[in-house]
Amino acid sequence: MKKVLTLLLCTLLYVSVTAELRVVGHRGCRFNTPLQPETEYFENTIPALKFAQSLGIYAAEFDIQLTSDEKIIVFHGPKIPGTKKNIQKITFDEARAIKLPGGSHMPTVEEWFAQAKKHPEMKIICEIKKQSTKERETKAVELFMKAVRENNMEAQTEYTTFSEWMCSEIHRIDPKAKVLFLESGVFVHDPDYCKKKGYNGISYDMNGFMNHPGYVKRAKELGLETTLWIVNDYEIVDWAILHGIDFVSSDHPEKIKAYLDGTKNYEKR
Repeated sequence: MKKVLTLLLCTLLYVSVTAELRVVGHRGCRFNTPLQPETEYFENTIPALKFAQSLGIYAAEFDIQLTSDEKIIVFHGPKIPGTKKNIQKITFDEARAIKLPGGSHMPTVEEWFAQAKKHPEMKIICEIKKQSTKERETKAVELFMKAVRENNMEAQTEYTTFSEWMCSEIHRIDPKAKVLFLESGVFVHDPDYCKKKGYNGISYDMNGFMNHPGYVKRAKELGLETTLWIVNDYEIVDWAILHGIDFVSSDHPEKIKAYLDGTKNYEKR
Protein backbone atom coordinates (compact mmCIF):
# COMPACT_ATOMS: atom_id res chain seq x y z
CA MET A 1 0.00 0.00 0.00
CA LYS A 2 2.83 2.39 0.90
CA LYS A 3 4.53 1.70 -2.45
CA VAL A 4 1.31 2.47 -4.31
CA LEU A 5 0.86 5.75 -2.46
CA THR A 6 4.48 6.70 -3.07
CA LEU A 7 4.15 5.95 -6.79
CA LEU A 8 0.92 7.94 -6.96
CA LEU A 9 2.53 10.91 -5.24
CA CYS A 10 5.55 10.79 -7.56
CA THR A 11 3.24 10.63 -10.58
CA LEU A 12 1.22 13.59 -9.37
CA LEU A 13 4.39 15.52 -8.65
CA TYR A 14 5.81 14.81 -12.08
CA VAL A 15 2.64 15.78 -13.92
CA SER A 16 2.47 19.02 -11.96
CA VAL A 17 6.17 19.83 -12.24
CA THR A 18 6.03 19.51 -16.00
CA ALA A 19 3.47 22.31 -15.87
CA GLU A 20 6.57 24.29 -14.83
CA LEU A 21 6.62 25.58 -11.31
CA ARG A 22 9.18 28.34 -11.73
CA VAL A 23 11.74 29.67 -9.27
CA VAL A 24 12.41 33.26 -8.23
CA GLY A 25 15.53 34.18 -6.28
CA HIS A 26 14.40 36.20 -3.25
CA ARG A 27 16.59 39.31 -3.09
CA GLY A 28 18.75 37.50 -5.64
CA CYS A 29 19.65 35.00 -2.95
CA ARG A 30 20.00 35.21 0.83
CA PHE A 31 22.96 33.17 2.00
CA ASN A 32 23.60 35.68 4.77
CA THR A 33 22.27 34.28 8.03
CA PRO A 34 23.30 34.61 11.69
CA LEU A 35 25.40 31.49 11.15
CA GLN A 36 26.89 32.78 7.91
CA PRO A 37 26.89 36.59 8.10
CA GLU A 38 29.92 37.38 5.96
CA THR A 39 29.02 35.61 2.74
CA GLU A 40 29.87 37.52 -0.42
CA TYR A 41 26.33 36.84 -1.67
CA PHE A 42 24.70 39.44 0.52
CA GLU A 43 21.07 40.05 -0.43
CA ASN A 44 20.27 42.68 -3.06
CA THR A 45 23.88 43.01 -4.19
CA ILE A 46 25.43 42.42 -7.59
CA PRO A 47 27.10 39.14 -6.46
CA ALA A 48 23.66 37.88 -5.33
CA LEU A 49 22.20 38.79 -8.73
CA LYS A 50 25.06 37.10 -10.57
CA PHE A 51 24.54 33.94 -8.54
CA ALA A 52 20.83 33.89 -9.37
CA GLN A 53 21.64 34.40 -13.04
CA SER A 54 24.02 31.43 -13.00
CA LEU A 55 21.13 29.12 -12.05
CA GLY A 56 18.94 29.68 -15.09
CA ILE A 57 15.88 30.45 -12.97
CA TYR A 58 12.86 32.53 -14.00
CA ALA A 59 13.68 35.73 -12.12
CA ALA A 60 15.60 37.54 -9.41
CA GLU A 61 13.55 39.65 -7.03
CA PHE A 62 15.11 42.78 -5.55
CA ASP A 63 14.08 45.75 -3.41
CA ILE A 64 14.39 49.47 -3.85
CA GLN A 65 14.21 52.19 -1.21
CA LEU A 66 13.90 55.97 -1.29
CA THR A 67 16.63 57.81 0.63
CA SER A 68 16.08 60.99 2.64
CA ASP A 69 17.14 63.14 -0.34
CA GLU A 70 14.62 61.31 -2.54
CA LYS A 71 16.91 59.11 -4.58
CA ILE A 72 16.39 55.40 -5.19
CA ILE A 73 18.81 52.66 -4.25
CA VAL A 74 18.74 48.84 -4.24
CA PHE A 75 18.25 47.78 -0.62
CA HIS A 76 15.64 46.10 1.57
CA GLY A 77 15.86 47.89 4.89
CA PRO A 78 14.70 49.89 6.55
CA LYS A 79 17.48 49.08 9.05
CA ILE A 80 21.05 48.79 7.79
CA PRO A 81 23.02 45.85 9.27
CA GLY A 82 25.91 46.79 11.52
CA THR A 83 24.58 50.30 12.01
CA LYS A 84 21.73 52.09 13.76
CA LYS A 85 20.77 53.83 10.53
CA ASN A 86 17.50 53.75 8.63
CA ILE A 87 17.84 53.76 4.84
CA GLN A 88 14.93 56.17 4.47
CA LYS A 89 16.53 58.68 6.85
CA ILE A 90 20.01 58.98 5.32
CA THR A 91 21.15 60.45 2.03
CA PHE A 92 21.97 58.53 -1.10
CA ASP A 93 25.70 59.30 -0.74
CA GLU A 94 25.69 58.13 2.88
CA ALA A 95 23.99 54.89 1.83
CA ARG A 96 26.46 54.25 -0.98
CA ALA A 97 29.40 54.70 1.38
CA ILE A 98 28.28 51.89 3.69
CA LYS A 99 30.05 48.56 3.27
CA LEU A 100 27.64 45.65 3.65
CA PRO A 101 28.51 42.19 5.04
CA GLY A 102 30.67 40.42 2.48
CA GLY A 103 32.22 43.65 1.25
CA SER A 104 29.64 44.84 -1.27
CA HIS A 105 27.92 48.21 -1.43
CA MET A 106 24.28 49.00 -2.11
CA PRO A 107 23.88 49.01 -5.91
CA THR A 108 22.33 51.80 -7.87
CA VAL A 109 19.43 50.74 -10.08
CA GLU A 110 21.64 51.50 -13.08
CA GLU A 111 24.24 49.02 -11.82
CA TRP A 112 21.50 46.45 -11.25
CA PHE A 113 20.15 46.97 -14.76
CA ALA A 114 23.62 46.73 -16.31
CA GLN A 115 24.11 43.29 -14.78
CA ALA A 116 20.55 42.20 -15.55
CA LYS A 117 21.04 43.03 -19.23
CA LYS A 118 23.75 40.37 -19.44
CA HIS A 119 21.00 37.76 -19.04
CA PRO A 120 17.96 39.23 -20.82
CA GLU A 121 16.16 35.88 -20.67
CA MET A 122 15.81 36.24 -16.88
CA LYS A 123 13.25 38.62 -15.43
CA ILE A 124 13.96 41.01 -12.59
CA ILE A 125 11.11 41.64 -10.17
CA CYS A 126 11.32 44.93 -8.31
CA GLU A 127 9.67 45.24 -4.92
CA ILE A 128 9.16 48.94 -4.24
CA LYS A 129 9.23 49.22 -0.47
CA LYS A 130 6.49 51.05 1.39
CA GLN A 131 7.30 54.60 2.44
CA SER A 132 6.13 56.92 5.21
CA THR A 133 3.76 58.92 2.98
CA LYS A 134 1.89 58.51 -0.29
CA GLU A 135 3.95 61.35 -1.69
CA ARG A 136 7.18 59.46 -1.06
CA GLU A 137 5.66 56.30 -2.51
CA THR A 138 4.70 58.15 -5.67
CA LYS A 139 8.20 59.59 -5.87
CA ALA A 140 9.78 56.14 -5.55
CA VAL A 141 7.54 54.74 -8.29
CA GLU A 142 8.17 57.65 -10.64
CA LEU A 143 11.94 57.62 -10.19
CA PHE A 144 12.24 53.87 -10.64
CA MET A 145 9.98 53.69 -13.67
CA LYS A 146 11.85 56.61 -15.23
CA ALA A 147 15.07 54.62 -14.79
CA VAL A 148 13.39 51.57 -16.34
CA ARG A 149 12.46 53.58 -19.42
CA GLU A 150 15.84 55.28 -19.74
CA ASN A 151 17.64 51.92 -19.55
CA ASN A 152 15.20 50.16 -21.91
CA MET A 153 14.30 47.59 -19.25
CA GLU A 154 10.51 47.53 -19.71
CA ALA A 155 10.41 44.02 -21.19
CA GLN A 156 12.60 42.51 -18.47
CA THR A 157 11.11 44.21 -15.41
CA GLU A 158 8.12 43.19 -13.29
CA TYR A 159 6.79 45.01 -10.23
CA THR A 160 5.61 43.97 -6.80
CA THR A 161 4.71 45.84 -3.62
CA PHE A 162 2.66 45.63 -0.43
CA SER A 163 1.28 49.10 -1.13
CA GLU A 164 -1.98 49.27 -3.04
CA TRP A 165 -1.29 52.94 -3.65
CA MET A 166 1.95 52.10 -5.44
CA CYS A 167 0.25 49.35 -7.45
CA SER A 168 -2.16 51.96 -8.80
CA GLU A 169 0.67 54.42 -9.40
CA ILE A 170 2.63 51.87 -11.42
CA HIS A 171 -0.35 51.24 -13.69
CA ARG A 172 -1.04 54.97 -13.91
CA ILE A 173 2.39 55.44 -15.44
CA ASP A 174 2.41 52.26 -17.50
CA PRO A 175 -0.91 50.38 -17.84
CA LYS A 176 0.96 47.48 -19.47
CA ALA A 177 3.38 46.96 -16.58
CA LYS A 178 3.15 43.59 -14.85
CA VAL A 179 2.14 44.19 -11.23
CA LEU A 180 2.07 41.45 -8.57
CA PHE A 181 0.27 42.36 -5.35
CA LEU A 182 2.14 41.35 -2.20
CA GLU A 183 0.35 40.40 1.00
CA SER A 184 0.95 38.18 4.02
CA GLY A 185 -0.97 36.66 6.90
CA VAL A 186 -4.29 34.87 7.19
CA PHE A 187 -6.45 37.76 6.03
CA VAL A 188 -5.31 38.34 2.45
CA HIS A 189 -7.44 39.76 -0.34
CA ASP A 190 -9.27 37.28 -2.54
CA PRO A 191 -8.44 36.93 -6.26
CA ASP A 192 -11.67 38.61 -7.38
CA TYR A 193 -10.72 41.75 -5.47
CA CYS A 194 -7.22 41.71 -6.99
CA LYS A 195 -8.59 41.21 -10.49
CA LYS A 196 -10.91 44.20 -10.07
CA LYS A 197 -7.95 46.29 -8.92
CA GLY A 198 -6.14 45.46 -12.13
CA TYR A 199 -3.32 43.41 -10.64
CA ASN A 200 -1.63 40.79 -12.83
CA GLY A 201 -0.88 38.37 -10.03
CA ILE A 202 -0.91 37.74 -6.29
CA SER A 203 2.15 37.00 -4.18
CA TYR A 204 1.24 35.57 -0.77
CA ASP A 205 3.06 33.75 2.01
CA MET A 206 2.08 30.31 3.28
CA ASN A 207 -0.46 31.75 5.74
CA GLY A 208 -2.28 33.42 2.89
CA PHE A 209 -2.46 30.45 0.56
CA MET A 210 -2.78 27.58 3.06
CA ASN A 211 -5.73 29.23 4.79
CA HIS A 212 -7.38 29.89 1.43
CA PRO A 213 -6.45 26.93 -0.81
CA GLY A 214 -9.26 27.81 -3.21
CA TYR A 215 -7.56 31.09 -4.04
CA VAL A 216 -5.09 29.37 -6.35
CA LYS A 217 -7.80 27.79 -8.51
CA ARG A 218 -9.81 31.01 -8.57
CA ALA A 219 -6.74 33.03 -9.54
CA LYS A 220 -6.16 30.73 -12.50
CA GLU A 221 -9.77 31.13 -13.58
CA LEU A 222 -9.27 34.90 -13.54
CA GLY A 223 -5.93 34.79 -15.34
CA LEU A 224 -3.90 35.88 -12.32
CA GLU A 225 -0.46 34.43 -11.63
CA THR A 226 0.32 33.04 -8.16
CA THR A 227 3.61 33.33 -6.28
CA LEU A 228 4.31 31.65 -2.94
CA TRP A 229 7.02 32.99 -0.62
CA ILE A 230 9.37 32.36 1.10
CA VAL A 231 9.95 28.75 0.05
CA ASN A 232 13.09 27.18 1.49
CA ASP A 233 11.74 23.70 2.38
CA TYR A 234 11.10 20.84 -0.02
CA GLU A 235 7.80 20.03 1.70
CA ILE A 236 6.52 23.49 0.82
CA VAL A 237 7.65 22.97 -2.77
CA ASP A 238 5.55 19.78 -2.85
CA TRP A 239 2.57 21.73 -1.51
CA ALA A 240 3.05 24.39 -4.17
CA ILE A 241 3.22 21.77 -6.93
CA LEU A 242 0.13 19.89 -5.82
CA HIS A 243 -1.90 23.07 -5.49
CA GLY A 244 -0.91 24.52 -8.85
CA ILE A 245 1.17 27.50 -7.72
CA ASP A 246 2.96 29.20 -10.63
CA PHE A 247 6.08 30.57 -8.91
CA VAL A 248 7.98 30.06 -5.67
CA SER A 249 10.33 32.72 -4.28
CA SER A 250 13.24 31.31 -2.31
CA ASP A 251 16.25 32.53 -0.33
CA HIS A 252 18.07 29.46 -1.70
CA PRO A 253 16.99 29.23 -5.33
CA GLU A 254 19.82 26.83 -6.13
CA LYS A 255 18.38 24.21 -3.74
CA ILE A 256 14.80 24.58 -4.92
CA LYS A 257 15.79 24.42 -8.59
CA ALA A 258 17.91 21.32 -7.95
CA TYR A 259 14.97 19.68 -6.18
CA LEU A 260 12.61 20.39 -9.07
CA ASP A 261 15.16 19.19 -11.61
CA GLY A 262 15.71 16.03 -9.58
CA THR A 263 11.98 15.31 -9.48
CA LYS A 264 11.77 15.58 -13.25
CA ASN A 265 14.86 13.44 -13.80
CA TYR A 266 13.60 10.75 -11.39
CA GLU A 267 10.40 10.25 -13.35
CA LYS A 268 12.26 10.15 -16.68
CA ARG A 269 14.33 7.14 -15.59
